[in-house]
Amino acid sequence: NLFGAPLNLNLANFYGKGKTLDPKVKGDMTNQHTGAGETTRSGTLSGTITAMVVEVLPNGNFVVQSRKEITVNRETQILVLSGTIRPEDIQSDNTISSTLVADAKMYYTGQGVVNDKQGQGWLTRSLDRIWPF
Repeated sequence: NLFGAPLNLNLANFYGKGKTLDPKVKGDMTNQHTGAGETTRSGTLSGTITAMVVEVLPNGNFVVQSRKEITVNRETQILVLSGTIRPEDIQSDNTISSTLVADAKMYYTGQGVVNDKQGQGWLTRSLDRIWPF
């Protein structure tokens, strides 16, 4: 049977005497990833970054945001910082320690040749999204 249909559909005249329709369905799928790679990345988030006040809250606190990009050897490193600070925590040289930033969000990521080699290719990612099994 093919999805419940009988194998003999009285189509013997089309296929020759004594022969019946013989539908067959077979499926097979293999998904393997045989690869090897190694990535080493190290970094220290220590230094000074300039931030802008993007909003003054009703209580007088500041919402700050910053983005810094550094490109070295075709690899772009991106540092994004955002959070809320109190005006009284700003030091006389107009700096503030990151430990005093409330709701701090820091992202340190990279784009470039090293980042490209860390994931699957575009065709594999596309097939994985549409393949139902």
